[in-house]
Amino acid sequence: MASAASMTPSAAIEFLAQQRRRPERLSLQTVQAAETLLRAAQLETMGDEMWPFLEQVAIAALDCGRRELAELCTSRLNTRFPDSARVASLQGMLLEASQEYEKALAFYDAELKKDEGNLIIVKRRIAVLKSMEGTTARGGGIQEAIKALTAYVDTYYADAEAWAELAALYSEVHMYPQAIFALEEQILLQPQSGFAVLQLAETQYTAARYEEACTSYLRVLEMAHVEEGVRKTGPWMRAVWGLKMTTSKLLSSGVVRDAATTQRLDALATELLSSRVYGGAGAPAHTRKAALAVLSAAR
Repeated sequence: MASAASMTPSAAIEFLAQQRRRPERLSLQTVQAAETLLRAAQLETMGDEMWPFLEQVAIAALDCGRRELAELCTSRLNTRFPDSARVASLQGMLLEASQEYEKALAFYDAELKKDEGNLIIVKRRIAVLKSMEGTTARGGGIQEAIKALTAYVDTYYADAEAWAELAALYSEVHMYPQAIFALEEQILLQPQSGFAVLQLAETQYTAARYEEACTSYLRVLEMAHVEEGVRKTGPWMRAVWGLKMTTSKLLSSGVVRDAATTQRLDALATELLSSRVYGGAGAPAHTRKAALAVLSAAR
């Protein structure tokens, strides 16, 4: 695929349409493709496709710090859809991008007075509260974000992403039992999410709940049904390292309930790391040397 900056207008339109259907946000490429269309004066030829295009580009421009472009797109959208919650969200995001958090919070509160069930604005308000942590802005912070998000999941229990965000917020303020609870709720909603189980294992380890963490790490490994070449990276490798750290902690504690099983799991983790992760030619020599030294010291 040609770089977004050198695309023809027709290729830029196709690229942007494809990006709207994909989960990843290629913000820089999106802005470059949009500028291609703007330079070619192609905006008005897009028909109804112009509106999702403007929303897409506004968000990408905010990601890239291109405030003027984001304002241009948002202004056009507001003229066409003055009562849209999604446009209101963009207006609030412009304030957030300028770190005008108190103004953004007041704006979202005003929008919620019009419609308290506006979930787009509810979520943006929570994001602002989180962003206010560590700033001079008043009325926000992580604890306030936790309160707002807890109220949200009480009403909209089935929002798995909200539970994941709540777990992250709890972890950020070292409230690990609450984070574990939130992750368990997420896993109930997304039982096939190996990454959610991995986060649960890592949080359990951080909370010194090593036996629970060991079980969760093993569950991640069990769920990783992919080719061998892929299993050496990502969640699988993190789970193997986590298993190794957890079994080492349990064995050194002297209070492990099943020492024989724990020793076998420790040996398994060491073998997997030594042979499948760092034993082949794929791992850089210095990385392999450092990892094997750590494993040798842990035996």
